[in-house]
Amino acid sequence: MLVVSLILNGVVLGSILLLSSLGLTLIYGVGRIVNFAHGALFSLGAMSAVWFAALGLPFWLALVLALIVVGLLGILMDWGLLARIRDRPMIDSLLLTFGIAMLITGALYELGGRDIQVLVPPKILSGTFHLFDVALPVYRLFVTVLAVLLTVALLIFLKKSKWGLRVRAANDDGEMAACLSINRETLMHSVVGVSAALVAISGAAAAPIFNAYAIVGDKILILAFMTVILGGLGSLRGAIVAAYVVGLIIVFGEAYSGGQGGLLVLFLLVMAMLVRWPRGFLGEGRIE
Repeated sequence: MLVVSLILNGVVLGSILLLSSLGLTLIYGVGRIVNFAHGALFSLGAMSAVWFAALGLPFWLALVLALIVVGLLGILMDWGLLARIRDRPMIDSLLLTFGIAMLITGALYELGGRDIQVLVPPKILSGTFHLFDVALPVYRLFVTVLAVLLTVALLIFLKKSKWGLRVRAANDDGEMAACLSINRETLMHSVVGVSAALVAISGAAAAPIFNAYAIVGDKILILAFMTVILGGLGSLRGAIVAAYVVGLIIVFGEAYSGGQGGLLVLFLLVMAMLVRWPRGFLGEGRIE
């Protein structure tokens, strides 16, 4: 039964990583931006949900508002800062987003992020359910279902909408996208906004599990980057597969090593992938 319990918890962690990793993959695929502020945006999503809930707003509304607020911040971040370094070397985006991460984290510390904040889910999501004689909290099932539904919605939107067509064109061939008269700046504003919204809802939904504090997103940032590398740079399908692989490795590694064994295995796997299969699990990733 221990193995079943670990698998279920690995799937839950993978679902949290899924939304964060899809955001990283989108922003890299379209804009070649290495977003080091992603972990801070995860923390901001978690803290925002706590703040909105503290105002007496329903849990569901707190999640939605966290998504909207951080998504809008992402748009402003691209319009005000990232757009200024659009055609400069990738290291510039890395350094700039690192600075943004420090700014957001510092602000969260000043706004109560030094202390662990608790977000209590509604009663309908409390309790446990049994699967294969293993008890799993209902809320963790909710997080998994939410991540899957949002991922499916994103993939359908990317496939069926005009916006999705533009995103896929820019992801596949930026020069071709320019030839199709796609407004690059408007597209990037929206992509960074969607990326921020995805990681925000991931952080907000994870708050009842991990709690909320200023640096709660730091480990998620590391795991999300590893997920993107394993899935292949710019590959959404690869990120989906890799998110659950990473979730399972971390949970099993921590259970059987009693420490950070999962991270060690993950680092070794990432190094092996970079050397032997740099395009990721599905061979769809980009080599820069």
